[in-house]
Amino acid sequence: MVFAQVARLELDELLEQLVARARDVQDTQGRLRGLLQAYLAVARADDLDTVLRHIVEAARELVNAGYAALGVVRHGRLVRFVHTGMDPEVVARVGHLPEGKGLLGVVDYPQSLRLRDIAEHVASVGFPEHHPPMRSFLGVPIRVADRVFGNLYVTDKQGADEFTKDDEELAQALAAAAAAAIENATLLTESRRRHTWQTAMVEVTTQLLAGADPDEVLRRLVHHARQTLRGDGAGVSVPTDDPNLLHMATTEGTYQPWQGAAIPTEGTVTGAAIAAHGLIVITDPDNDPRTPATAERSDGMIGETAAIPVIGDSGVNGVLSVSRRPGDEPFDDLDRDLITAVAAQAGLVLHLTQVRRDNEQVRLIEDRQQIAEDLRHRVIQRLFGHGLALQATASRATNPKTRTAIETQIDEVDAIIRDIRAAVFSLSQPASGAPAPADQPANPDGTPPDA
Repeated sequence: MVFAQVARLELDELLEQLVARARDVQDTQGRLRGLLQAYLAVARADDLDTVLRHIVEAARELVNAGYAALGVVRHGRLVRFVHTGMDPEVVARVGHLPEGKGLLGVVDYPQSLRLRDIAEHVASVGFPEHHPPMRSFLGVPIRVADRVFGNLYVTDKQGADEFTKDDEELAQALAAAAAAAIENATLLTESRRRHTWQTAMVEVTTQLLAGADPDEVLRRLVHHARQTLRGDGAGVSVPTDDPNLLHMATTEGTYQPWQGAAIPTEGTVTGAAIAAHGLIVITDPDNDPRTPATAERSDGMIGETAAIPVIGDSGVNGVLSVSRRPGDEPFDDLDRDLITAVAAQAGLVLHLTQVRRDNEQVRLIEDRQQIAEDLRHRVIQRLFGHGLALQATASRATNPKTRTAIETQIDEVDAIIRDIRAAVFSLSQPASGAPAPADQPANPDGTPPDA
C-alpha cells in the first residue's frame, strides 16, 4: 500500500515535470516564432525610420517589456531616440527627448547590460518630471560593421521583477538582425538621396545650357540643396564692393527674412567659412564664439549649420549655407559630400552669371559705339551740309526778314549739331565722366569738326 502511494507520487511529479517542460518548449517555440516574425518585419522595411520603429516594437513584444527604445549614436552623441510604450499624453508632458545622460549616456557601451533596478546603477541620474517610473532594464548594443550604431533598450519586464538571460539572448539576436537591416536601409537611403541630387544637377545643368536666367538657376540650386540636405533654411551670399560685407543674393526657408540683406564677414557663419577656406559645420551658431553676429540675427531659429565658400577663378565668389532646426540630427558624411558638390555647381552658376553680365556690358558698349559712329558720319554731316545750304540761301536773300529767319534756322542747326556731338562723346566714353568738349569750328576744308 505504501509502495503504491510512493509510486503514485513519483508519477505525479514526473507528469508535472513533463508538463512544465512541455510548457517551456511551447514558450520557447512561441518566442522563436516571435523572433522570426520580428526578423521579417524588420527585414521588409526599406526606410530607416520604419526600420527603427519596427525594431523597438518587436523588442517590446519579444521580451514582454512595458517600454522599448532605440538610441542612435553618432560621434559619441545621442542624435535620435525612437521609443514605444508611453501614451502620447505622457510623451507630451515629458517634453524634449533624452539628451544622452545617465544610462542613455553610455552610448558607446559595447556589452549588454541587464539590471533588476535602474536606480541601482552608478550611471543612473533619475527620470525627468512626468516620466513614468521604470525599474527593470535591459540594454544591448546594435553594431553596424565595426561601429556601434546605437543601443536597444527595454524596461519594466511584465509579470516578473527582472529580465532573464533568455530575454537578453533574444534581444541580442534581434539587435544582430536590426544591424543588418539598418545598414541596408542606410545604404538605400543614401543611394536615393544621391540619385535625387544627381537628377537635380542634371536639371540645373540643362537649364544653364538652355540659356535660362542664372539668378533663377541659382534659386533652383539653393532649393535643391535645402531639400537634399534636409535643411530648414539655405542661402547664397555674394561679395560686395565692401570687403567686410556680403550680399544675401538667394534665400530659402528660414533664411528668407535675410533676402537682400548685408551680411558682415566678422562674427558670422559666412565669414567663418571664408576664413577657414573650406567647409565648416557649426553645431550651435547661437553659442559659438565664432558667430556672435549670426546669433543676434537668428533669434534661436537656426540649428546646426554647414557653410562652404564658392570658389571661382578670381577667388571667393560667394558662400553657400544650409541650416537645420535646433534639435535636428547633425550633418553626416553624405551631407558634407553633397554640400561640397552643391558649392561646386553654385560656383559654375555664379561664374556663368558674371560672364553673361560682362558679355552684356560688352554688347552695350559696342552698340553705343555703333550709334556714335552713325551719328558722327551720317547725321552730323547731313546737318552740316544742310546748314551750309541755308547759309548760301541766306546770302542770296534780298528781304531782310527772310534772311533773318534763315539765319535763325542756321543757329538752330548749329545747336542741334552741338547736342549730337555731346551725345556722341557720352556714348563713346560712358565711364569717363569727363565733360563734353566745347563747340569747335568747322575744319578748313568745310567738313564738320570731328565729334
